Amino acid sequence: MKIGELFRDVGFSEGEGRVYAAILAHKSPTLQSIHEDTGIERRNVYDIVNKLISKGLATYYVENKKKIYHVTNPNKILGYLNEQEEEIENSKKLVGAQLGDLTRMYEGSKEEIHAELYRGNEGVKTLMEEMLDYKDHYFIGGNLGVVKFIGELFWTKWNKKREEKKIRWHDIITWHSFVRANDSKRLMKMKYCEYKFLPKEFWSPHVIFIYGDKVANVLWREQSFAFQIQNESIAKSYLDYFNYLWKTLPKP
Repeated sequence: MKIGELFRDVGFSEGEGRVYAAILAHKSPTLQSIHEDTGIERRNVYDIVNKLISKGLATYYVENKKKIYHVTNPNKILGYLNEQEEEIENSKKLVGAQLGDLTRMYEGSKEEIHAELYRGNEGVKTLMEEMLDYKDHYFIGGNLGVVKFIGELFWTKWNKKREEKKIRWHDIITWHSFVRANDSKRLMKMKYCEYKFLPKEFWSPHVIFIYGDKVANVLWREQSFAFQIQNESIAKSYLDYFNYLWKTLPKP
């Protein structure tokens, strides 16, 4: 492994690795020779060398009014990392002791309405994984777009988790999605699921998810998009809308 890669992998900057390697490779390196060897701007070389010196990994002496740099014993690298580890552990203890107060302050400072965007199919997958923490899911305009655009494999694994957790689905489905043969068979086999249909003239490529204190509008397409709002009052109003529709729609 190259020295620069080693330095980067253990937490130093790429510049520190390159400069350290350049100092180590020459008998009497100066700022100019390090600059020429690494291609790093001379003023940046100066700053990086001083960082290495402050960490105990390099030093210098003056010869003919020029600073000549050399690295210290490589054991210093391990010593420096051990010191950093000790500092991190002490910092973790300090934060841990105050975590309760910090969490209370964080909860108290939360905005009443929290909104998030989920871009792309991977983003919508993240949203759907989050939904598995809620016992009831309500859908308006369900169309199983997740199967078409996110993929059958993801859907099968996700639905298996849902059924294992006995999460209940309450789905107001677009008729067009149901009449597709595969979708109708899939719905018939699903556990913990009840559904009704919107009138045949209603169809949209997007669906509304309602779960807990959250509402998500999801637009299914090649790179799907979701906008989620977290607010108890808003979620309740959407759930009231769902319940109204549910009562007015006939049984399948």
